[in-house]
Amino acid sequence: MRQHMVAAMRLAALFMVGAGGLSPRALSAGDPSAAAALKLAPITQLRKGVDLWPLIAMPATPAEERVNATLTRLNTRLAKAVKDCDASYADSFKDLDAAANKKYPVSEDWSRTVNITMNGPRFLSLVASDAIDCGGAHPDNGQMAMVFDLTTGKPVDWTKMLAPAADAKPYTDTSTDGSTIGALIIPALKKMAVAAANSDCAGAFEDSQSFQLWPDAEHGTLVAQPFDLPHVVQACGDEIDLTLAQARKLGFDESLLGAIAQAHRGFASGKRR
Repeated sequence: MRQHMVAAMRLAALFMVGAGGLSPRALSAGDPSAAAALKLAPITQLRKGVDLWPLIAMPATPAEERVNATLTRLNTRLAKAVKDCDASYADSFKDLDAAANKKYPVSEDWSRTVNITMNGPRFLSLVASDAIDCGGAHPDNGQMAMVFDLTTGKPVDWTKMLAPAADAKPYTDTSTDGSTIGALIIPALKKMAVAAANSDCAGAFEDSQSFQLWPDAEHGTLVAQPFDLPHVVQACGDEIDLTLAQARKLGFDESLLGAIAQAHRGFASGKRR
């Protein structure tokens, strides 16, 4: 009798998938131990040298559709920011002769590279690296991490990924393209950054220093990057590659650390997560 009940339950679950209910990808995305990876569309470019955020190919769940909607909005914002930068850059050189303008073409005022640092289980992590020169006093560089929880389709709320004892506080600011970036102020992480810094950078970090965070499947680490440093000390913003043991000691959630560990095993075995 028990065997018949189990068989009926399995059949019902298969019917839900076939009838447009939960997809196998959605089921696995809700379980950090599952090994399903998303199919992402190839990274395309707004123009040469400017990567767009890649979308999920054929999204199968409302959460995946929510991810795509967010990334589409970010791509639209990037296009506007690049257009504004072009205008500002061109205006700064308007009084130069034709030869000078040819030497400094507008098409090279903005570059962006997007890397996929983790593609499941449970989390999708994308990192954009920008180098821009809109004709101001100095060029600018920056990184922007977008880490999604695939169970909801929303960006990760990092305050919920740390134990209360970590005394972490949320921090937000804008990226080079005007997008809002979420970061965390973590006192223990600031101490690690100061300890690792050379003599020129030891004083660069404020008491309320914030950090961007993203998982790195290739190296099996959680990356913490000092965020919103003053331009004069931006060179001090070296990434801190937290081992899972270090991240655990800081109080990061086991569901995140377990997902990174599994993604790393998949990466090491030649299966891109």
